[in-house]
Amino acid sequence: MNFRNAMKKADYRIFREEIAHDDVVRFISENRIERIPAVLNVEGKRVATNFISTRELLCKYLGISVDNLAKFLADVNKTGSIEEIKSDYIELPNLKELPVPKYFEGDAGRYITAGIIVTGTGNDHRSYNASFHRLLVLDNRRMAARLVPPRHTYLRWKNAIEKGEDLEIAISIAPHPIFMFASATKVGDGEEYGYAASLMGRLEVADVDGIMVPDSEVVIRGRITEKMVKEGPFIDITGTYDRVREAPVIEVDAIYAKEDFYFYSITPAGYEHQILMGIPHEPEIYRAVSRVCRVKNVVMTAGGRHYLHAVVQIEKITDGDGKNAILAAFSAHPSLKHVIVVDCDIDIYSTEDVEYAIATRFQADRDLLLITNIRGSSLDPSARDNITAKLGIDATFKGDREKYRRIY
Repeated sequence: MNFRNAMKKADYRIFREEIAHDDVVRFISENRIERIPAVLNVEGKRVATNFISTRELLCKYLGISVDNLAKFLADVNKTGSIEEIKSDYIELPNLKELPVPKYFEGDAGRYITAGIIVTGTGNDHRSYNASFHRLLVLDNRRMAARLVPPRHTYLRWKNAIEKGEDLEIAISIAPHPIFMFASATKVGDGEEYGYAASLMGRLEVADVDGIMVPDSEVVIRGRITEKMVKEGPFIDITGTYDRVREAPVIEVDAIYAKEDFYFYSITPAGYEHQILMGIPHEPEIYRAVSRVCRVKNVVMTAGGRHYLHAVVQIEKITDGDGKNAILAAFSAHPSLKHVIVVDCDIDIYSTEDVEYAIATRFQADRDLLLITNIRGSSLDPSARDNITAKLGIDATFKGDREKYRRIY
């Protein structure tokens, strides 16, 4: 399965009006397609976006109901296959051939936002790692990669540099959306291909100059070097600018693409960015809470950018279950800032229903859990040196369940 297979399942729109590379965000906003899959015409090239911008789209690719998403992902067993196929790529001369957008005026430059860096060699899929990294285009043959310590790509790069070597990489652009989701999910080093195969049923990979890469519209082969440059500023998930950092330089050795390829764009801080970054934490929270009480569902909420806020639904047995669920959720997702725990009769996808639970089942002096001076998300602009306060709300019934029964 590849990106073109996924397009058949998505109700996407095609826009033929040509727009400039620095006009993408305005065009998406003015046409109100922030959550609608679309193919744009960016300076004569096809740019796809928003094909995994809602949980409904993700569930359509997975073939499950939305209500079952967190449990399904928490229970995934590794049963998929990984099969090698022949690539059908042509070679492009340089990065100038790709319609890379500049999203906002204050950005450092043009950014590849949907680049999945693949590292590994040979036919053993357990040697491979795949993860998203924003890539600042420096010139026709170089990019700067935002690597986050101590994540796997960063550690592999550091290990190579300490040996006096560059890190050989391939960059996958526009594989199947489920592979995008798998690459955004926190799994063990070398487990991404197996996890993607489990979700997809079958993962197809092709040998691209010695690296097995998932079937993609564009593949960039190159090396992450020891050379460092300034990277940023760039908008992150909160819609605020991330700070400028030192980042390693990628030297591009070859660029391959399918005939009449689709380039892929993820709008920074947009719904697709949020879905890919936030929903992978739902099964982690689900599993953690299941160890302390009966969990029914978990959702990362839109108001928290699908990353900083969660609602956890439990089947309550004792009055301590709510606070235990709060602590378990924080332990599962260290960047989580606020969590609300509700009963089974509350619709966790409805902000009105969740607010109703707070209004009728929560007392601030007994049901609020406040944790101060704790590590939070580096993306939270209100945190100081990543130190934050976390708040949990136990909005479940207390004592006599009958008095909380909803009649109307």
